[in-house]
Amino acid sequence: MRFLIATIFIFSVCNVQAKTDIKYTGYEIGNRYKMLQSFIADYEIENGGPILDNKVTIYKVNKNQCVIVSRIDGDSGGYGSEDILYFNGSKFLSGYSLNYSYIFLNEEGVKKSDKPNYMEFIDDNDNLKILKNDFIKYFRLFNKVTLNKC
Repeated sequence: MRFLIATIFIFSVCNVQAKTDIKYTGYEIGNRYKMLQSFIADYEIENGGPILDNKVTIYKVNKNQCVIVSRIDGDSGGYGSEDILYFNGSKFLSGYSLNYSYIFLNEEGVKKSDKPNYMEFIDDNDNLKILKNDFIKYFRLFNKVTLNKC
């Protein structure tokens, strides 16, 4: 009997750990969690490129965690990138980036699907440094609701 209880406990701990390692896309986060705040920040492409809109949305994930989804569509509107930043209060916890493209639903390339086609996850150390710096910029733009709930 003790063996059975111990086995169940071990498997439940493994399942809980696995769920925390899941990497959600911005689309999934938007459909899963409650939005707290949304704003647009300018994003300038390096070496004198165009300035694009960075659509930043903040969601409440659980009691101790919130997430920022930062989405930048490319200048053609057919592709882009997302940064996902998890945080608690003023502390950056983790993050990753994703590239995506849209599937166009007509031959003119005007009507596109609502759900992006996501590609690889980028979560190396260099990317984490960039995400931490971005978090500091976004933190300055949090409203009172976000500051209270996160």
